[in-house]
Amino acid sequence: MIRYSIKPLTLLLIALAISQASAKSCETEDYEEGTCISIQKCEKFVEIMSQGLSLGQQRLVDLEQEKCADTGEEGAVCCKRKQRPEIPKFVEDVKPITKGLYDLLPDSTVCGVDSPDRIYYGNETYLDQFRWLALIMYIGEDDKETFGCGGSLINPRYVLTAAHCIKNNVAGVRLGEWDLTTDPDCVTRQGKEQCANPAIDVGIDKIIRHKKYKFSWYKPNNIDLALFRLDRDIEYSKYVVPICLPRSEEEAQVTENKPMYVAGWGKTETGETSKRKLYVDVSAVDLDECRKAHKSPLIKFHDSMICAVGVGGKDSCQGDSGGPLMDTQKTPEGAERYFLKGVVSVGASCGTTKPAFYIDVHKNIDWIISNMEP
Repeated sequence: MIRYSIKPLTLLLIALAISQASAKSCETEDYEEGTCISIQKCEKFVEIMSQGLSLGQQRLVDLEQEKCADTGEEGAVCCKRKQRPEIPKFVEDVKPITKGLYDLLPDSTVCGVDSPDRIYYGNETYLDQFRWLALIMYIGEDDKETFGCGGSLINPRYVLTAAHCIKNNVAGVRLGEWDLTTDPDCVTRQGKEQCANPAIDVGIDKIIRHKKYKFSWYKPNNIDLALFRLDRDIEYSKYVVPICLPRSEEEAQVTENKPMYVAGWGKTETGETSKRKLYVDVSAVDLDECRKAHKSPLIKFHDSMICAVGVGGKDSCQGDSGGPLMDTQKTPEGAERYFLKGVVSVGASCGTTKPAFYIDVHKNIDWIISNMEP
């Protein structure tokens, strides 16, 4: 998440420098640009080893490992750097909307369905809680996967996130995740083990950024929104469903006395990124009160912003940039469903009493729908 304080930014730059330094470059036996990585992650050597090594191939492995002997990673080889296709990126404004485009959004029989095993204490979710959460995947110089932002699945083909999450090394989206250290994820309750389906990694067909997005929050009417069109349709399951989007003013209503939730794998109060999906309850703050709390004439508040703050030092640093600000509502049929009210954008340093900023989904629903395709 973007912060105003200097210290987290400094730490981020230091961590980035360390990670880049640790990715040793090398030259392969074919005189191509390579990177020292584990032999199990190099497709060329995985294929060679699966067929059994000849003496010549064993010598090749030894030579490529010698180039990476000083990296400290046992068994690392010089592997050709992957040439990843660049994902097309578009900057779009609101387009003409036909009635049929609204049919791209799932109805309340499908969207926003929560786990029957909700956890109301602490802030760690259950296996199938907030199952529309997405993780944005980035690929580093060393071809290692990292996750730096979140998002929300809104139909079988689209994830809604924040525009500031768009980086040149965006590589894909992960769905159905709970614990980043295990796959599949399992928990034991009352002596019984329950395991989720394996997480799903999906490619991105194209990225659409809002035309009014600006890097600086010191400029007016900054709409920090982006759509990721996935490279295939996602099949819904017990662990992957979309969240509902508000279509009416009634569904879009945000009130200060109603609990709202932010969820993700973002920074915790210890400064570490959580390995498990977390959530925190927050409440909306009037924009005028939000302006007074920040006391910054440089921040340009506008109608597409929602301010919300947690209780007892909790805030959306425990979620992810691009992730959901959501609440529950009853449908006309009487079913309780989660609705996406905002997208996590920026905020003050973690654990402060200052509200964080979100982009109002309903006030930008025309942009979202008009930029979706069947």
